[in-house]
Parts: sequence; C-alpha cells; structure tokens
Amino acid sequence: MEFEVGKYYEHTTGEQISIVGEIVTTLYGKCLVAESSESPDLKPVGKGDYYAENWHEISHVEWMSNFGE
Repeated sequence: MEFEVGKYYEHTTGEQISIVGEIVTTLYGKCLVAESSESPDLKPVGKGDYYAENWHEISHVEWMSNFGE
C-alpha cells in the first residue's frame, strides 16, 4: 500500500493522518503532506510502500471524529 492524496489512515499506535497534498521541498524532495490527529502542525510523509507500513486506510467519518463530528 502507498499513501494517496485525499485519503485517511490510522497507524497501529492510534495516530490518524489525512494526506492533503504533494509538494517538493528543499529538505525532503518530493513528498506528501499530512494533517495529524496528534499535532496541529503539517508533517512530511514519505512516498512508497515502506512509509505506509503499520498504517491502514480509514473512512472520512473516522477521521472527522477527531474534530467532534
């Protein structure tokens, strides 16, 4: 599995992320950007199967439950 823009994922630790875009940065090169259920900051996310280990896709409803909806 690879992360995809517009989808939501949960890690085995319980952290949830929303992949919101793909950008090119000075430090990371081409990477994905995610919102996290554990931090107000955006975070870089790697592309490829390796970076998605221990994550599984969740629904939009599950993601929105982090925000009282």
